[in-house]
Amino acid sequence: MHRLLLAVLPIILVGLSACQQAPRTGPAGSPTPFIASTPTPNPSPAAVAEPGMTVTPSGLQYQEIEVGDGLRPLFNQIVRVRYSGWLTDGVKFDSNIDDDEGPLEFKVGRGEVIKGWDMGIGGGAGIPPMRVGGRRKLIIPPQLGYGSQANGTLPANSTLIFDVTLVGIKR
Repeated sequence: MHRLLLAVLPIILVGLSACQQAPRTGPAGSPTPFIASTPTPNPSPAAVAEPGMTVTPSGLQYQEIEVGDGLRPLFNQIVRVRYSGWLTDGVKFDSNIDDDEGPLEFKVGRGEVIKGWDMGIGGGAGIPPMRVGGRRKLIIPPQLGYGSQANGTLPANSTLIFDVTLVGIKR
């Protein structure tokens, strides 16, 4: 029994020390509530969990800001979304909220967008699809975003934070 305890105790201690975190705060004067602290390299999903967020086994975090009352998209349907995206340091890197081009459209589950969007909007891996009229906060870890590749102004291994509204489904 003592040998088992001695074998398991170091694993438990390492796990407990990994769970300790510094308090999370956004930059002073930040105009958005969607700011997260910078995660440690190669974090586990539990290590970067934001308050109020549901954390999936893949590391994707989501929170219903407003539950829609419309239909939920099905695989291969075209959805229309409005969004803004931030890096964890509070820098907004993209938004289509105020542009004249209208909502972004993509087919759910077809890989036309990053995997975190397919899952976070269209559902999957235990996440229910959004409803039309709904708004979600998504925190997308690098492996469900652009991974180790830089993409335009986005550095490699970026955690991405989105405020997404599902405005419609094309039939």
